[in-house]
Amino acid sequence: MLIAIWNMLQTGTVYNDPGKDYYSKRDPDRAKKRALHQLQNLGYTVTLEPIPEAV
Repeated sequence: MLIAIWNMLQTGTVYNDPGKDYYSKRDPDRAKKRALHQLQNLGYTVTLEPIPEAV
């Protein structure tokens, strides 16, 4: 956080929040793998099926 503040003071810019789903959009496969792992740790068996595309 200190580095972010220092950079903002040096450049004169304000903090631009990338959003709550930034990491999910950046690396969707990693987000999917993490979600599956979390559910398995809770004792669930997960089967993934793609959503059929609307015609």
